[in-house]
Amino acid sequence: MRPRITGLDVDAMEWAPLGPPGLFSKLLSRDPDTGARTALQRMDPSLGYQAPTVAHFHTTYEEILGIAGRFTFDQRTWVVPGAYVFHPPRTVHGFASLVPQESLFLSRVGRDLDVNLVHEPAEKDLYVIEGDVPPRRPAAYGDAAVALGWAEGTLLGRPVSACVLSTDPETGEGSALVRLPAGWTSTVQCRTDYLEIFALNGGISTDGEPPAEGRAYFFIPPGDEIPALEALRDCELYVNFGRALA
Repeated sequence: MRPRITGLDVDAMEWAPLGPPGLFSKLLSRDPDTGARTALQRMDPSLGYQAPTVAHFHTTYEEILGIAGRFTFDQRTWVVPGAYVFHPPRTVHGFASLVPQESLFLSRVGRDLDVNLVHEPAEKDLYVIEGDVPPRRPAAYGDAAVALGWAEGTLLGRPVSACVLSTDPETGEGSALVRLPAGWTSTVQCRTDYLEIFALNGGISTDGEPPAEGRAYFFIPPGDEIPALEALRDCELYVNFGRALA
């Protein structure tokens, strides 16, 4: 199981090289049993990074939120700040990848990431290579908030503005962008499933502690007590949840 993490100052972390030139990571959390992990990734072509030239798929899901810069898997949809991509297991992608500038993205995977090359893709758009189409479908939005819109919702029992990015209709697991107004507060609660939060612009106080000034990260394991959260200023969050937001 992943450890409990609250208020991790992401901007203060050092970049760790991943092996290929120009590819770096800040590992935010990882499950030692399954390899499931969340990380902030950096690709920098000025330091030698080269985008993959062959389409491929993974046997686990891959979920991406654009943070800075721009890159693409197909030269049609560009992953820019606020872009969202979800590849269920066995989703073929990377038909025409291009990384023209330094780019940052938040990456979530469900197990250690493997790469399976597909030299002759059957289609030119996202598709699942075999088996039934998963309930949580492939998705790619260059500007998720514009494509999907904002609506009234709840987080930890309190009203918020939410842009739901994708959900599993069978389990309720999914992801959303959430806006909190300054002064928003939660109460301590317990959940039966995990809650993961990446604060895009800081300002979230945990149990009254001073917040990180920039990006911050939280992971609450299944069944754990959720800390009291307070938005000291207007904040935008990327939230991943094990069951429907409430």
